Amino acid sequence: MKLNQVYLAENLAFLRNVPIDYCDLIYIDPPFFSGVDYKEFSDLWHSLEEYLEFMKERLIEIYRVLKVTGSFYCHCDPNAVFDLKPLCDKIFGKKYFRREIIWNVGSVSGFKSQVKGWVRQHDTILYYTKSDNFTFYKQYTPYKEEYIKKMFRYKDEDGRLYRKRRGGKQYLDEKPGNALGDVWNDIYSFQTSTRAKEYLGYPTQKPEKLLERIILASSNEGDLVADFFCGSGTTLAVANKLSRRWIGVDNNPKAIGLCKKRLNIN
Repeated sequence: MKLNQVYLAENLAFLRNVPIDYCDLIYIDPPFFSGVDYKEFSDLWHSLEEYLEFMKERLIEIYRVLKVTGSFYCHCDPNAVFDLKPLCDKIFGKKYFRREIIWNVGSVSGFKSQVKGWVRQHDTILYYTKSDNFTFYKQYTPYKEEYIKKMFRYKDEDGRLYRKRRGGKQYLDEKPGNALGDVWNDIYSFQTSTRAKEYLGYPTQKPEKLLERIILASSNEGDLVADFFCGSGTTLAVANKLSRRWIGVDNNPKAIGLCKKRLNIN
């Protein structure tokens, strides 16, 4: 199996050929139980049971190929998240469920705003690890320049900025902002930012900043990042920029074509 490559394949068959304990970080944005036909691909299912069986088979294989020290992020369907969560709990172990991440996608305008009731404004990402020994680097929302100038007014002999605290110093480079929680309000989906340069027009494309946050938090340079529903290749493009190894799989020829063009590979 060649790394830093995308594969046009059915992911279940592909996963069954991936070695055990192979991937450091796996992110997936699988088909949703939305009942929408996107033309490039379809989210149409005969029943919820059919959808959950489809997911179960793949989640079992994802668990197998994830390293013991690895992390798994599943971008969830709002129509099936409460069914997917118990399924993931059973496969990964409920004790290794780390967090439900709420991604505020930004916009409440357009067709979806016509619903009778509260307008859906967020996606859910379920975050699991395979053990208690896992990679995680806390992420921060940076302080504003005015705040830094006002609060971090001192500089040591090495040029590091700090502020005085009771009993010592707090260095800016050790805590460069406010620690990020599990509600992400600062990254807009392409429903809101359709003019973004990175937007390729793929129906379910995710912003690079979203994957950058996940990859920086849960992997190191040189680690293997995998996306087995890679779509237009956002996970792979970000992993490449951040000096991770990567592998992507999708059964949609158009998606694979976009990935290869985006990553400049044959």
